[in-house]
Amino acid sequence: MPLSPSQRLASIEDLLLYRLGRLSAVAGAMVVRLCEGGYGITRREWAVIAQIYENGSLPPSALAERMHRDRARTSRTLTALIHKQLVLRTIPAHDRRSALVSLTPAGRQLYDALMPQIQAINSQILSALQPEEVVRFDEALERLQARARALLTELSPALPKANRRQGQRGKEAQ
Repeated sequence: MPLSPSQRLASIEDLLLYRLGRLSAVAGAMVVRLCEGGYGITRREWAVIAQIYENGSLPPSALAERMHRDRARTSRTLTALIHKQLVLRTIPAHDRRSALVSLTPAGRQLYDALMPQIQAINSQILSALQPEEVVRFDEALERLQARARALLTELSPALPKANRRQGQRGKEAQ
């Protein structure tokens, strides 16, 4: 019996992360068009709105952590959503150094309108699988996520730190 791509790992086309990235790019393109074309927000802004909707008011740092994003990028996204009047930043009187972000009524309305459409896209993609396959897929995703977290902890000390500024230009400057 021939090996599956995940067993073979002979080329980039066989790699799990590459294949998941391609799926995300194709499926995500529909969400991007829906968000940007239909509602004037980016997919990143949509993710922030959904997280705030589902978790209630929270500090921006907790939001960034929950989303596995850096604080600076999350802050820029929040600033854009505040300008669009979809998110409100409040600073408690008792602690001027902390802030909480929450959805405005317009942000909640946007979530209520957009979420069913995004759920429908996800359902249509998952319809390629039988119901029992969806359950096994969800279980497999959970195991893969847990293994990736454990591997990150194991390998993190040995992996080089990211230095996006260096790249080719940095090498030429040396």
